[in-house]
Amino acid sequence: MGRLGLISIQERVPDSFTSWTVDFHVEGRPARLSCDAIPKYGGVPHGLDGDISTALIDLYVEDGCPEDGTLHTTAYQILKRAGLHDSGRYYQNLRQTLFRLRTSTYTASEAWRDHRRGNWTTVTFNYLEALEFTSGDEDLGLSRSSTLKIRLASPITKSIRAQYTKPLDLEFLTSLDRPLTRALYRLLDARRYPPEDPREPLASFTVNLIDWAEACKIVDRRSNKIRSTLQGAHEELMERQYLSAVEYEGRGQKQELTYRFADLADQEESTLPDSPLILELEEYRVSGAVARRLIEEYGETHVQARLSKFIRLLAGGFKARNRSALLVDIIRDSDDKYPEPDAPREKAKKKSSTSPSNMPTLVEATDEPQPLEAQVEAALKTLQFLLRERLSVSEYALLRMGMIVGQPDPQEVTRLASRAKVEGSLDAFTAGLLQHLGHLQTAHPDVT
Repeated sequence: MGRLGLISIQERVPDSFTSWTVDFHVEGRPARLSCDAIPKYGGVPHGLDGDISTALIDLYVEDGCPEDGTLHTTAYQILKRAGLHDSGRYYQNLRQTLFRLRTSTYTASEAWRDHRRGNWTTVTFNYLEALEFTSGDEDLGLSRSSTLKIRLASPITKSIRAQYTKPLDLEFLTSLDRPLTRALYRLLDARRYPPEDPREPLASFTVNLIDWAEACKIVDRRSNKIRSTLQGAHEELMERQYLSAVEYEGRGQKQELTYRFADLADQEESTLPDSPLILELEEYRVSGAVARRLIEEYGETHVQARLSKFIRLLAGGFKARNRSALLVDIIRDSDDKYPEPDAPREKAKKKSSTSPSNMPTLVEATDEPQPLEAQVEAALKTLQFLLRERLSVSEYALLRMGMIVGQPDPQEVTRLASRAKVEGSLDAFTAGLLQHLGHLQTAHPDVT
């Protein structure tokens, strides 16, 4: 899927951009990939659709890859997994994305890999075969309270269950700033692994510029427009040390574009051994290649000092969405973007550290209460995994609202469901739960 680039990397496309076709060769044989969409939902899948589709696949895998391809989830969980903001605009975007993925038709002619049989086949599918959700507002849109039942396309789920997938570094992916950069990263990360043997990554990847525009589904195929479209993403991927270089050669339609990947390029060029500092950086998920480059560029003393600062910031409660990205940024920071806590706070911290009786135990630290919303979302995710088709989309929505008012308690109902799973009594548990929700709905009609 990643190699085919089913979703345009462009952040915006005209509503009239409703189809594309790409011709190429697979093992010397002609192949074709096409997409047909409708203007009503904003043209072909593009931009944030790539983030959402990646989140759906990740949630499906986390759910145990059900054979029927069905995923029970919430709008909030999808946005959270995609690394997107939990705001009204993104719920509107999510609705549009889901309808684009449901209504757009893909045809891969001799271009879809049947990994079990080791050959290429022809398939036609919609990314989503079925979509069902609840609406919490008068606009019939999605909101934080919306529950969803989604069925992924059979060719997609077969590829996943056959393990013909290459896991993405989701922490790195969601830390990238622009949808275009994230989309290009997904495409590059797939293209650098040969489809016949996806175990060995390439150190570099060269492609004709026009062919690459087709693969990226860029609307304007003029060479200067292609380069300007890709420029921002190239700069961010080099700045984040995923790419070591982007090179153009030739003119016009004969231009070739070469990507050099930082991890392998640096590994080949660097003679720096894996020092204890490199191993420390790797513990925070900074790759060895990036760690070597930082030490070569800034010196071991500077990097060690910034690592210590990073650790102090975390200990002081600094919230980091992506720890490895934060650490690299602190090492490279020359504008003092990350001031440390004030001296009085440090003094108070030292004072408190001398009183062991005030320090929480490990059990106490891990037992700190979560916000109600987080408790409900975590409980609902577990219950959807355990109960699956036993509840409908609207019943899951009612269950969510019930947990918000404490009927049932999120932790208690999760514990009981887990025990019912072990005892083989989930059907009886579900019947009792539905009866409780029915009474709740009758007694408190405002809950729905």
